[in-house]
Amino acid sequence: MPKRKLASPLRNLRRTRTISQEDLARLAGVTQETISKAERGTRQLSPDVQARVAAILGVTRAELFPTEERVA
Repeated sequence: MPKRKLASPLRNLRRTRTISQEDLARLAGVTQETISKAERGTRQLSPDVQARVAAILGVTRAELFPTEERVA
């Protein structure tokens, strides 16, 4: 049986806030496909998009993207 991947913090928080991928993408200035890929872990969002998405969801970048490396 294949291993199931854990749901991403982005997906969990977006769903908790009852925001669709389409709405989050529109508010963040990206495509729905970009949000979908970020949730699946196949695309990394740029730091500025991470900041916009975090602000829209009412959390910090570090809370939303805990495994992303930070550039000093």
